[in-house]
Amino acid sequence: MSELTSGSLSLLKYKEAILEHDPIYAEDLNDKWFVFVTKDTEESEEIPESLFQISEKIPVLYFYNFEDHCWGYRVVYNSQEIASLHISYVLLDTSIIKLAEERYPEEDHIEFLYVDPRGDKIRTELIEEVLRSNEYNEKIAKQFTNCNLKTFRFFELDNERIKQLDDILNNNYYTQLESKHQLVEEFKELLNIQEMDWIRADRINKE
Repeated sequence: MSELTSGSLSLLKYKEAILEHDPIYAEDLNDKWFVFVTKDTEESEEIPESLFQISEKIPVLYFYNFEDHCWGYRVVYNSQEIASLHISYVLLDTSIIKLAEERYPEEDHIEFLYVDPRGDKIRTELIEEVLRSNEYNEKIAKQFTNCNLKTFRFFELDNERIKQLDDILNNNYYTQLESKHQLVEEFKELLNIQEMDWIRADRINKE
């Protein structure tokens, strides 16, 4: 089963103030962070509306990791979003499917590309074509345009740690990774939120 995580993080010193907003779940993550889930938190990259009120005077990091599809963060402070990152794991697949739809309109494109032996060679050729294309590489780079890493000072990250984030949250670093899932783990380690996994509203409600 693939990981599905979505929840909000803030520093422990803000815990009491956030508890006043009655989250449905709140636990210390470690000796720096605590994680909380509000009733309007979903398995989604979208910020729960409640965070805009909570973040009026408190910086909040909304984090999600949907292992088969995407991961990312949104930083909310002064009741507005001030930073975001969204990394999609399906950009390549959607790009080659789009080309296949244009060139092989008579085929069931999922079946043709991923099941039918006739599609093996074509899928490989389409992947190579997409990886060389400016459009695809621009989409990859665009994912990093709103990182706004200086906002992590609100979470007491020093300049060295922010520089380390800057070293990994960019197009050049991402495209040379052997595993695209490596980036989220490195991000979590630099923030000291490694324990942020398998946390989501539907699991909490069932417990």
